[in-house]
Amino acid sequence: MEDFISREEDAAISCTFSSTLANIDRAINSIRDFLGSRHIEYNRFELLFILREALNNAVIHGNGSNSDLRVHCLLRIADDTLAITVTDQGKGFDWRQQIMKKPVSTVTTSGRGLNVMEHYGYAIRFNDAGNTLYLTKKII
Repeated sequence: MEDFISREEDAAISCTFSSTLANIDRAINSIRDFLGSRHIEYNRFELLFILREALNNAVIHGNGSNSDLRVHCLLRIADDTLAITVTDQGKGFDWRQQIMKKPVSTVTTSGRGLNVMEHYGYAIRFNDAGNTLYLTKKII
C-alpha cells in the first residue's frame, strides 16, 4: 500500500496516508495547491491551521503516531460551503465529554483544537465512535 495517495475531482480532494507528521505536510500542500489551482477564495492561514490541527489530532491522538494506521481527509466545496472530513483508524474518543470542557488557553500546546475550530466559525460534528471529524463552514 502506498504511503500517500491524493485524488482530485472538480470540487473535492481526498488524501489517504500513513500516520506520519511528514504526510501531514504532504496533505496540507496538496490541499493548498488544489485550492489555488481552482482559484477558490478562502482565508489561507485559517484553513491550513485548522486542517493541521485536525490532521495532527488524527495522527497523534487517533492513531498514536502508528505509521501502520492510516488517515483519510476529504475536502469538498459545494455552493458556498467548505466541508472537511478527517477519519483515523484509532478507537476514537469521548468527544461529548471533550466538548463540555472549558475552553483551554490559546498558548497551550495540546487540547486546543476544538476551541480553535469553533473560534474560526467551523461547525463541528463527530461520528459516534469519535474517530471521524466533520467540519463545515460558509466560505463566501
